[in-house]
Amino acid sequence: MLTTILPPVPKTISQGYELLVSDLDSVITAMHQHLQDFIGCAPGCSSCCRQFSILPLEAAFLADSVDVFLQSPGSGGLCSQLIDNRCSIYPQRPLICRTQGLPIGYIDEDREQIEVSACRLNFPEDHQFDHRDLLLLDSFNSRLAALNSTYCQTFEIADEIRIPLG
Repeated sequence: MLTTILPPVPKTISQGYELLVSDLDSVITAMHQHLQDFIGCAPGCSSCCRQFSILPLEAAFLADSVDVFLQSPGSGGLCSQLIDNRCSIYPQRPLICRTQGLPIGYIDEDREQIEVSACRLNFPEDHQFDHRDLLLLDSFNSRLAALNSTYCQTFEIADEIRIPLG
């Protein structure tokens, strides 16, 4: 739960964050269309709605946008923003929530390969992924980290902290 009130997000940082969300949503929409035969996510499916932690920028953006953000943690490890198996902050949900259900590719530079994290409700353990099936988040995460760093430097907040969502 957010225990301190974060300063409002300055307009230039907010615009950068909104552009990042828009860019990611465009990629996610295309991936959902490409993988529509596999993706079973729908309103009411809340298997991935857990108590994640988010960066100060995203917490401040949520606090600026959503009245229900400051709640107690959900029960059983579920996100407190989950109400009747639906996300109460869906339009403003953080980036980590937007990517749930999709197969995400992580570049393992040491092993020189791509590691895949995928929802087992959508993709069985033995599913063979093509590179076009994977959401690669490195560029989005870099942009988010840069925006978060700018926000944190502006208000002298430690940019390495994570704030529990719920």
